[in-house]
Amino acid sequence: HFDSSGDSTRHSETRSAHTHTVTPPRGEAARMGNKTSKGKSKSSIYLLSEALEDGVLDKKECEALFNRYDADKSGKIERHEIQRIVGDILKAKGQDAQEVDEMIKLGGFINYEKQLFEFFDKKDKDGKIDKEEFVDKFPQYVGALIKKTIKGEEAAILTLSQAMEDGTLDNAECKQLFKQYDKDSSGAIEREEIKNIIGDILKAKGQDTKEVDEMMEIGGFVHYEQQLFKHFDSGDKDGKIDEQEFVSKFPSYVASICKKDIKGDEAGPTEAKNAK
Repeated sequence: HFDSSGDSTRHSETRSAHTHTVTPPRGEAARMGNKTSKGKSKSSIYLLSEALEDGVLDKKECEALFNRYDADKSGKIERHEIQRIVGDILKAKGQDAQEVDEMIKLGGFINYEKQLFEFFDKKDKDGKIDKEEFVDKFPQYVGALIKKTIKGEEAAILTLSQAMEDGTLDNAECKQLFKQYDKDSSGAIEREEIKNIIGDILKAKGQDTKEVDEMMEIGGFVHYEQQLFKHFDSGDKDGKIDEQEFVSKFPSYVASICKKDIKGDEAGPTEAKNAK
């Protein structure tokens, strides 16, 4: 992010080890014009950083970005080239560069790639973005992103929101979600990690984020955690959900959730009802 004090000297001294994610202060950028201190054209991340700060991307900048993202110079941006756009946007928003690169390797932003394509490719539906589409719509897409930060948690919530809307979750999306919920990378989701799934489902259904986080802190979704485990852990009964179990059963769990509202205050009455 930019140094709000405008002190370019202090800014340069405090830049992180991932130097390619750090951009010069606006005053310095103005003095440079369209060049960096090394005389090269502005990087994609720099252009996006500026756009995310002031909400402006002109036609010339969009054309320059298109040419960089069209890696094979086919005249169109294809799905395999989208990852770089998503990664650069994340880095421009200040997310750790190494973390972003690792997520890209894992295919961790597949839902954002899908969302970006749906935003752009409305004309000929050929699964590609041509220069005209990109230049016309990219400023709007960046504008929408100004209002939110893309992180692992939010990627999961967006995936779940779309699944609840269209009723589908494919294997790639389920594997992505599994990696995010398996916080300790043990290869299995354990009971203490389940609350993150419940919380994200609630947020995806539109429940207030702060309210959900507070309920999670006081263990307000114990019944739903138990219910979720019963749905998944039917094989070896080891109290853990492995990747195979998650990928095969999570879509049906989400489908069942679509038909009812989960609220924090439902947990108590439901448990009481079951106890009778």
